[in-house]
Formats: sequence, structure tokens, C-alpha cells
Amino acid sequence: MSNASYVDAIAADQALIHGIQAYLSQLAQMTVGSQVMTPAAIVQALQDRITASQAAVTAEAARTAAVKACKDKRSQTTLLVSSLRRLVIGMYANSPDTLAAFGLKAPKAPKKSSAVKAAAAEKASATRKAGGKKAVALAEAPTAHPAQPQAAPVPAATSPAHSA
Repeated sequence: MSNASYVDAIAADQALIHGIQAYLSQLAQMTVGSQVMTPAAIVQALQDRITASQAAVTAEAARTAAVKACKDKRSQTTLLVSSLRRLVIGMYANSPDTLAAFGLKAPKAPKKSSAVKAAAAEKASATRKAGGKKAVALAEAPTAHPAQPQAAPVPAATSPAHSA
């Protein structure tokens, strides 16, 4: 039941008590649910229900407060715990038994996505077509000496023609 339901039940039980005290208290006994009871015993049973409902409302309020306090404390210490876990993993990354004592596991290498793998395969294929890594490195490397102007070609000497 929710707090509203308990509050409604308490109000209903109090109304029954009021009605019994106002209209049925002069009876010595009455049969209720195949039980012979006095009006005072009925009032006591209803009062016990009210007490139990009030205890449930109080417990629910205490639980709500405790849950809120727990959430607040966990949010305040999230950074501390996260940092501590990273520190312990860094210290004992090669010791899975020690990490297990802390309730931690060694981090796994991240998996490459299919798009990254496809791009790498395409790049490797282009490198092979270009003549391998050395050819690509030479093509991309800056030249050590700036280009020097070439000398103009020297015209070939013509041999004198024979006159005859």
C-alpha cells in the first residue's frame, strides 16, 4: 500500500471507531464475522489496525529518507570510487588475482569497429599499389635540396657540309 492508502485506511478505521462509540457502545455483545465480541473489543481491534498502519507509514517515510540518503552519499562519492578503481587497475593490471580481491577485472583491449577495419584495409591496399611503405615515405618526404634550374641545352655542333 502507498502512504495515501494507509492514510485512507486509518481514516476509515477511525470513522468506524467513532460510529461504534456513538451508536453501538450500549450493546453488551454482538456477532461480527461469526465471532461474538463486545464493542470495546471491536474498538481495540480497529485501534490495533490503526497503530499498525501508522507504523507502516512511519516505516515507509524512514525507508524513503534512508533511500534518499543512500543515493545522496553514492552520488557524492562516485568520483572517489571511480578514481580508486582506475588507480587499483593501474597498479595491478598484470595481476588478475589481486584485482579479483578488489572485485575488479583487468581491462580488455578495445575492439575495432568494422568501419575502422575497412579503412585500414583500404589504406594498406593503396600502400601496396603505391610500391610499399618506402615508396610512399619517399613520395611524401620533402626533398633535401631545392630544385636547381637546369641549364639550357647546348645546340649540337653542325659539321661543315662538303662542297663539291
